[in-house]
Order: sequence, then structure tokens, then C-alpha cells
Amino acid sequence: MSFERIPEFASELASKAWVRITAVVVAGLLAASAGFFLFRGAIRQQIVSQTAQHVFGQSKLNVLVLGYQADEETTDTILLVHVDVDRRIATMVSIPRDTWVPIPGHGSFKINSAFAYGGPKMTARVVSTLMGGIPIDATIALQPEDAAQIVDAMGGLNVDVDEDMNYDDNHGDLHIHLRKGEQYLTGSQVVGYMRFRDDPLSDYGRVQRQRQVLRLMMDQLSQPQNWAKLPRLLQLAQKDVQSTLNEQQLAALIEIYRNVPEDDIRGFTLPSKPGWVGDASVVFADQRWAKWIGHVLFSKSEPPQGAVVVANATGDPTFDKTIVGALRGAGWDVPTFVDQRERGTSLIIGTSEAAQDLASTFDVRQQPGGHTTFVIGSDLAPDTQ
Repeated sequence: MSFERIPEFASELASKAWVRITAVVVAGLLAASAGFFLFRGAIRQQIVSQTAQHVFGQSKLNVLVLGYQADEETTDTILLVHVDVDRRIATMVSIPRDTWVPIPGHGSFKINSAFAYGGPKMTARVVSTLMGGIPIDATIALQPEDAAQIVDAMGGLNVDVDEDMNYDDNHGDLHIHLRKGEQYLTGSQVVGYMRFRDDPLSDYGRVQRQRQVLRLMMDQLSQPQNWAKLPRLLQLAQKDVQSTLNEQQLAALIEIYRNVPEDDIRGFTLPSKPGWVGDASVVFADQRWAKWIGHVLFSKSEPPQGAVVVANATGDPTFDKTIVGALRGAGWDVPTFVDQRERGTSLIIGTSEAAQDLASTFDVRQQPGGHTTFVIGSDLAPDTQ
């Protein structure tokens, strides 16, 4: 190397050294920041878990959420939510409002009329029985007008409207006129969006929109700039919402739900089929699956440890969402699920504790094998047709 190149070479070395030093410093800062946020996340999770134990005395909660019409004494929305605080999982099961059920002391009616025979308490009793006698820890019931006040107090809600909506019901004082696309909606517009049923999906589309709005509300509340609004929102909730929760419990439940990652919030509709009772259009729930889901998802018992592969051989490719959602929501380890060619008989493969539990719960044959696999055949397919 010539002497003339020495200053230039030294400059290059210095430059490269500076780049390396800068890279090390930046990497260190990123690592420290990541460590801080992970540490903060761990602390927050610990606080939320302790809060659940202190306020509710448990870390698994079953909450019934109802949207009702006071003038008609019926429920438009029946949503059963299971929250696993320690695993940070929330699973929502929607029960169609027209589900035909027995109402104690009154005969059989659509489940939305249970409210007229005893309010949220009677509805909770009917839902519990439908799902196999599951415990329900709390009920929250509100009218659309109350939801509108809460959304307005939040400053409105940014919603991606899934389709053009034009509907007028003068008798029910319901007027919905929305264009498809993302937009900021007022409280009354949000309520209209949730209540809209004049589409091919009817109740099922309405249920999807209700879950969408609930998540959007929780997301908006989780923003630091909105924390100052919480006291006012809680006041509105206590004033306008019928609930078995006190103010401390309601605030704790909001914090618990906010702590659940979006990817770990799942939802499905109780397997059901449309039908008729006389001239009335109703929905018949699959009684077997109602009780199985109740046992698996809402019983609060700890599931056996060990991975379970779910193989859907029912012939219904949409069924994966229901069974996998119920198992994962209850804390079962379901790393993957597959669709197989339809077969008539269900089968549990494996000898693990998880395999034994599944075989007992669903009353299916168990055979030895390596990896635990739940093969669901058409004999267990839900009755939805």
C-alpha cells in the first residue's frame, strides 16, 4: 500500500469502525427496548392475573352479554364469552336469537323471549341449561340506545362497514343508511350497523358485526389517549347497563379483555339449523354439540397437557372453526388441524391423557398411536341442515 493511501485507508477504517460501533449501540438499544417491553408485558400480565383472582376469585370467567329491546322485552344479541386470564384467550359463542328452547315454568319459546319471563337472570338460566348446565359468572345486558351513548362518549368509532346498508323500519324506529367502506360512525350508526339483518346471512352476519364492533370498542379503549374517558364510560355503564358486576368488577373485566391479543380472540356460532314450529321460523341448536362445547369450553377444568391434532372428516370444511375454537379457547394444545376425506366413524388415536379425555367426552373409539389425533367423522358432524 502506498503512503499516499494511508490517510484514505485510515479514514475508511474509522468509518467502518464507527458503523460497527453504531450498529452495536443500536442493537443494544433495540435489545434493551425489547427487553423492557417484554418485561413490562410480563408485569402487566401478572397484574391482570392478580386482579382477576382478587376481584373474581378465579382466572377463568364465563360472561353472558345480552343486547335487549326494553319495549319488546326480547334479546337481539346473546353472546356467551369465556375468558382465560392466564392464557390471555377470549372465546365468544353466539347463540341465535331464534333458538327454540324450554323456558322453565312457561313452555318452549324462542330463546330471545326468555328475557320477558325474568330478565337477564332467566336468560342466563336458559343458556346455562342449553349448554349442559355450565356456570355463568356474570351477565351484562344493555339496550341499543345505551350502546349508542357509550360509543358517543368514546368519540365515535372507526368501522369498516362490510356492505351497503339501506333499511327502514318505522314501527321499530330503525333507520340504517350506510355505505360500504371504512368510516367514522356515531353511536346510533354503530347500533344500526350491528342490528342490520336485511342480507343473505341474516342473524349470522349480524353476529359477526357485533363481534367486530365489540373488538373495535376494546381496541379504542386500549389507546392511552382514551384512558381518561374510562371513568365517564364506567358511569354510563353502571347507569345504563343491567349487570351482576359492580363498578370494580366491570373495570377489571375491561382491563382483562384489553390484555387479550387480537389473534387470541375467537368466535363461532353455536351449531344449529333453521326450522319451523307451526308458522314460526325458528332455529334448532344441535343439542349434542351444545353440551360438548359447554363441557369442553365453559367447564373451567384444566385440560390435559399434550398436543392434539384435529382432523375434520365430517365433510363440512367450515366446521374446523367451531371445534378448534372450542378446544383452543379452553386451553387445549391444538398446534394444527387438517381436513380429511369424509368418513363415517370418529376416532381418537393415541394413549395420552388428552386422548383418554377426548374419547370419554365424545364417546368415541380410541386406538393406540403415536401423536394424539381427534378424527371427527360424519357421525359427530353437527346437525346444521
